[in-house]
This record gives sequence, structure tokens and C-alpha cells, in this order.
Amino acid sequence: MKNLTSFIALILIVFSIKSYAATEFKSSVSADTTQAYKVIAKSPAIASVTIRKSKKSGNMLYVSVGIKKLNAQDNNVTGIGLQGKSESKEARNATGPVFDQIEVLNGGYDEIKVDKVSTTQNMYTIKNINFPLRLKMHSGKDYVEFEIKDAGRWDVNVNYKNN
Repeated sequence: MKNLTSFIALILIVFSIKSYAATEFKSSVSADTTQAYKVIAKSPAIASVTIRKSKKSGNMLYVSVGIKKLNAQDNNVTGIGLQGKSESKEARNATGPVFDQIEVLNGGYDEIKVDKVSTTQNMYTIKNINFPLRLKMHSGKDYVEFEIKDAGRWDVNVNYKNN
């Protein structure tokens, strides 16, 4: 009986030590990790904001904003000729959301330009960035705020909800 009691006590001590060590390790790991980027806030009309660092070198930020448009190619060759989809002039000339105000809350940049990617999406190219960079970008009532701490080439995708 004495051996059984000693064995149970030994097992409880071993499990207590393992549990304590696991708790100490988890808390020390979470305190040491820092995230290179973070999305701070976004308006309800924005479905998602994804940020990733490119393997390519550079000191640039690419921000795409809008609704991704999936174009299915429907060009069929028939006996008469090539048949395909056509778009109205209004649809071809439409533009996606445009950031009408960009607040620099931390850091800075020297140059920004916007390009039309599709009728529902625009691409902002921001060059010569002073990191850490924290921006709040507004498009009417919609906004997104994010921070990037590390220098490099970054891709930010701001995807609107399909309403």
C-alpha cells in the first residue's frame, strides 16, 4: 500500500511539473513574438483585408482595392466565325472603389500612383516608404486601417463584399 501511495504521488508530481513547464513555455513564446503587420480596423462593407510580404526585394507597397472580377472566357469558334461576350461602354469605363483620402498615421512615403486593374478593381503603388508605416485609407464612408512594421515589398488586398 505504501508503494502504491508513493507511486501515485510521483505520478502527480511529474504531471504537475510537465503542466507548469508547458504553461511557462507558452507564455514566454507569446510574449516574444511580434507581428510584422496588422489590420487595425475596417468598415463593414469590406469583406477582407489580406497582407503578405513578397519574396522580391524592394521598398514598395501594392494595395489592390475592389471586388475581384472573375472573367470566364466564352469565345467559341463556330462555322460563321469567332463568337464571344461583349461589354457595354459603361461597363468598360467603370472603375472600382477609389481611396479619396489617405491618412499617414506613422511613417511616410514619397510617391503613390493608382492604376485601373479591371472595371471593379484598382491598384495603388506606394514607393519609397519609411517603415513602420501605418495608413488609414478612405473611400467615401468605407475605410481600412493597417500597419506594416518591416521594410520590404508588400501586397495588401482590400476586398469589398459583393452586394
